[in-house]
Formats: sequence, structure tokens, C-alpha cells
Amino acid sequence: MINEMNGIDESGTWHDAIAGFTEVPASSAEATHPNIFRIAGFPRRETVSSNVLAYFFDPAENHGLKDMMLKALLRTIHKEDMDVSDVSVYTEASTDKNNRIDILLDLPELSIAIENKVDSGLNNDLADYRSWAKEHSGNEAIVVVLHPFDNFDLADHPSAQGLVVEQDLFDVLYDNLFRNALGMLGEYSLDADSRAVDLLQQFIDNYSPERKQKKMDNTSTDITQFVSQANGIEQQLVNVRQSFETYTKAVRSKLQTIHKDLISQWTEESPVNGKSVTLADNWEWPTPKRHKPFDNLYYAQSFKLENPGSGDMGRVITCEFFFNIEFNDGYVSSDPEYGSFNTIWYKAYWGGHGTKQKPKVRITKPYNQILDAKLEDSNEDIKNAVEAAVERTLKTCWNI
Repeated sequence: MINEMNGIDESGTWHDAIAGFTEVPASSAEATHPNIFRIAGFPRRETVSSNVLAYFFDPAENHGLKDMMLKALLRTIHKEDMDVSDVSVYTEASTDKNNRIDILLDLPELSIAIENKVDSGLNNDLADYRSWAKEHSGNEAIVVVLHPFDNFDLADHPSAQGLVVEQDLFDVLYDNLFRNALGMLGEYSLDADSRAVDLLQQFIDNYSPERKQKKMDNTSTDITQFVSQANGIEQQLVNVRQSFETYTKAVRSKLQTIHKDLISQWTEESPVNGKSVTLADNWEWPTPKRHKPFDNLYYAQSFKLENPGSGDMGRVITCEFFFNIEFNDGYVSSDPEYGSFNTIWYKAYWGGHGTKQKPKVRITKPYNQILDAKLEDSNEDIKNAVEAAVERTLKTCWNI
């Protein structure tokens, strides 16, 4: 039957409708790693890319990877036998015509002028790069055009006039360079700085078209999987979402009322009879303006024991209760598969809102515990269960 008030299907078909949604899509199972290039706001900045590449091309730098990246480049252009015993690395080298070479590598027998292209087109005097590099070093010189996508036909490109592809001009894709570098990483990583290895991995994650395409393919797979699973049961799924939102709003309203009643009660009477336990602060988290439809809310109360004796002056305990929706407070993640939608959770920790002490100093063990009351119980029964848990926590921790 259909509930005319909210249009929710109550026919009992929801179980069949959502029973197939048990698989975790491939991309959803992958960890999302922090990436300094995206965080800093320059995921496609060409100058940043050139500076990082120059750092790894230089064997004398403090990354500890020695000549790995340089040899990876030489392997990519089939010049593995070049001497790399003495290497100088420059960025933004200026030619006599005031053209700027992104990266210049001076080896004992060869000078390599690298034109690094991330997104922009190729419109450079590459012959001038080679001529100046040869005169500057006194050695043979070549030009490498390094770029992420296979979008240049250098043999017929205006920028390549005067140069011969695969002789003094080489077309190198980022992923070919990265593939050779990663293939050599195992033998170099033992002596390398772990932070430098992580930086290299972040650089590759950020600039590799192959890795980006893999993530896009995973996204497409997620869409295809959901569309396939939802085919023919779209309305039932919409109804489930609507009903779940109604449930979360109702639970928040009920627990918020209970929280306010308890605070009013504790303001007038200590939660531990005969002891000077005062309210330090109280809050809901996240605030109503910030929470999303399926986020949890904490109903938390901090307590401070007055005149506790030596050693514990000013210490604060916070107790929280909340319902069975997935969340992560930065210290602990809930496990919604344990418990039910009728479950109320409880936890306590040293510290409080705005204090130096952090919730990682746990009191309850296990940290998340099921309260001795159900959401379907009366407000009074839930209040009594919360009070009992709080009193038990305070007495145990302060030995009162």
C-alpha cells in the first residue's frame, strides 16, 4: 500500500529492491590518498612540474634516489649507455634569443634540453634550444619534448624544423618515463628518503594520464553498476531514501529533546548524587547547519569534578550518545553493520569541547557501546539509560 502522506511504498518490497546492493564498486573500495599538488592548488601547473622533475633528475639532490630518474629518461630515449657520473641540472635556462629551456641536463657526453608541456600547445624554437645547449656545454645536444598526451606529431611540427626525430629530437610521454622510473624504484628505494619516494608517487599520481584514466574508468564502472542494479526498481529506491531521511529527522528530534531535558536536569542537580560535578559544556555535532541528510549527530555533555583533590584538578570527561548511522569523528569510525536502526550508542573520553585533551584518550572499552535502551523506547526510559551510563562513567573514572 502507498502512504498518501509521504508517498512511501509500504508494500514490503523494499527488501527485494535493495537486496542486490551488496557489492562494493571497485573505485569505492580504493583508498583516497592525500596529494600535495592538488591540496596546494596547482595540479596542472607546468612550472611546478618542471621544478619537481628537475629535482628528481639531479643525482646530487637529497632525495636519495641518485640517478634513477635520469636513467629512466635515458632508457626512454634509448640512450642507456650515457655517462651520468657528473650531471648539472638547470631550470629556465635562457638562450641567446631569450627563449627559455624548461629543464637543461648537462651530462659528460650529452646535453639534454627538455621542453615540458602539461596542457599547453607546442610553439617553441626547439632548434634554438639544441643549438644553445650544444654551444653552452661543448658536447652533443638533443631536445626532448616531454608531455602527458600523445598529441604532437613532431616529424611535421613547425617547432621541430631543423631537427630530426629520434636523432636530435625525442618525443617522450609522461607515462613512458614514469613506467621506466617505477620499474627501477625497487633497487633504488632502500637508500632513498621515504618522503622523497612518497613525493614521487604523488607526482606520478597527479600527472599520469594512465592513472587518471583508470580512476575515470572506475567512475564509469560505478555508474554502470548502479544503473544496472537499479533498473526497474528506481521508485522503490527513491522511497527507501525518503523513508530513511524521515527516520533520521525523527531520531534527531527525539534525541535532541532528551539531551535538552537532561541538561536542564543536570544544571539543577549533579548527575552523581552528593558530589560537585559541574557541567563544563554541551553541544551537538555537527551543528544542524552543517550536517548532511545521512550524517550522524552527537549529543554530548562534558563534566568537571570540583575540588577532586591532587592530580585531577580541572580534568574533564565527555559522554556522548548517538544513533546507528555511519560516521567518523577523526578518532573512531562507527560500524553500522553492528547493531540496528533501533540502537543507541554511547561512548566517553577524557577531555571536552574546546579543551586541550582529545577524544583519543578513551574511557569506554570498547569505545562505542550499545546503550541499555532502544530508540523506540519512551523518552523517559532513554533518559534513565543515559543517566545511568553517565553516572557509571563518572564514578569509575573519578573513583567516587
